[in-house]
Amino acid sequence: NLDVPAGDIGVGGREIGYLFGQYKRLQNEFTGVLTGKGIPYGGSLIRPEATGYGAVYYVQNMLDYFKDQIKGKTFAVSGFGNVAWGTIKKVNELGGKVVTISGPDGYIYDPDGISTDEKVDFLLEMRASCRNRAEDYADKFPSAKFFKGEKPWGVKADILMPCATQNEVGVEEAKKIIANGVKYYVEVANMPTTNEAIAMLKEAGIVVAPSKAVNAGGVAVSGLEMSQNSERLSWTAEEVDAKLKGIMANIFKASINAANEYGLGDDLVAGANIAGFLKVAEAMKAQGCV
Repeated sequence: NLDVPAGDIGVGGREIGYLFGQYKRLQNEFTGVLTGKGIPYGGSLIRPEATGYGAVYYVQNMLDYFKDQIKGKTFAVSGFGNVAWGTIKKVNELGGKVVTISGPDGYIYDPDGISTDEKVDFLLEMRASCRNRAEDYADKFPSAKFFKGEKPWGVKADILMPCATQNEVGVEEAKKIIANGVKYYVEVANMPTTNEAIAMLKEAGIVVAPSKAVNAGGVAVSGLEMSQNSERLSWTAEEVDAKLKGIMANIFKASINAANEYGLGDDLVAGANIAGFLKVAEAMKAQGCV
């Protein structure tokens, strides 16, 4: 109940299942010690989608703050794993259109949008094949064009959401993003942007939302999975989704309030840093740690 591992790149439900099975074998007890488990043995519904869903809920709150909306917006997304998949599903549900995914081999651009159930479900097939090729999407759907060895950040879109891995956006990518007049840049993967690129984007007036706040949905639903394990209950997907939506609204509110309170305007990066620091610092003080 102190350190609770969860899945990440290269660690999915199968690996969590093996770890949980071995833990039970050693400890002879059933607790919420690992999250991302399979549904039959204590997992939570929408856990695979949680990071992407949460990121889009963060975007929804951010756009509400700026008197904007998701409906009608074009999104460029990188990756095609769990995070990108969940992001695309929720963007579609809220009326946006995602036009890119990417892999180690390059990226695809689908002007019609990755907006049908067939297209979204095919992302799961791409992952299951272990081929790790974005080009497979273009082979399947004639509306898409594949760009070998390139990243999707030169595509014109309203909102960019890197969902793949660390440091995928550097100075050169930032130049393309700025030139295309992007309004919002939302980090979904862990630290997908170099410090130099973040500084460039902010200086250009682009709203930058940091990964430490945006991708908290995965951890949040891990916490909700633990709650279900503690209660010996299994909530519906709708119940989990509603709780996740509320958590992400609170995260955005804490970030923007901290930025405003400390005279930093609408700087979501600084706001998230301050809000996160204050939460830890206040807990440490209250518990006599400092």
